[in-house]
Amino acid sequence: MIYRITSRSNQKVKELLKERDRDDCFIFEGEKLVRDILKRDMETWKLIVNSKKEDELDISGKTIHETWYVNETVLKKISSLKDTPDFIAVLKIKKRRVNLNKDRIIVVLDNVQDPGNAGSIFRCAAAFGIDSIALTGACVKPNNPRFLRAAQASFFEVDFQGFADIDTLIKKATAKNYNIYLTSSRSMKRSTVPGEVKFPCLLVFGNEGQGLDEELFTRFPALTIPQEKSVESLNVGVSACIIMYEMTKEDIR
Repeated sequence: MIYRITSRSNQKVKELLKERDRDDCFIFEGEKLVRDILKRDMETWKLIVNSKKEDELDISGKTIHETWYVNETVLKKISSLKDTPDFIAVLKIKKRRVNLNKDRIIVVLDNVQDPGNAGSIFRCAAAFGIDSIALTGACVKPNNPRFLRAAQASFFEVDFQGFADIDTLIKKATAKNYNIYLTSSRSMKRSTVPGEVKFPCLLVFGNEGQGLDEELFTRFPALTIPQEKSVESLNVGVSACIIMYEMTKEDIR
């Protein structure tokens, strides 16, 4: 179905603005990302195109429920970007769960709230062949616009699932004989290095400011990254990427 929309107050625009807060509504902005979605032949709920760029996308044979050709005023109303994009794709993403019966490495983000950090971790997880990512506690929502900009197409490469809290996930994982490894910027009494990790495992990263609950360190060993003492702790996104690489570098060579 094709629509031509010229008013910010159009009813379909109003409905979309209400829908975008739903957990299954994902809005991808920008030419590069939209073209990648179209190449993947993904079912697209709405494709929104600057009417001046109408002939620049080949959408023949693609599964698109609605195509909107709109002016820049409407695009600015819909977009979350400072520089309004010419192309927006709106997808309904079905739940993609972690699989505690077969996943070798599950990265856990516990209360990680910065969308840029979470998106970077998704990109590194995709690059290093991580099976899935669990989001626990008050973690950033995966349909957050800043998260999606940081994750880019890697969002489609890694399964993920939300859990109410870290203890719920740990209980489920230990019942399936998973090994649990925490991460910390400090030296801990119970510590190990990536080369000594046993699989399958949960690899747990904590909140940017508060880290992980101290009680967890009395139960499970921690992985740390050796670094100069004069340097402050690494950003959680950087730390996660380094550890994921160290754990998988033999697999990706």
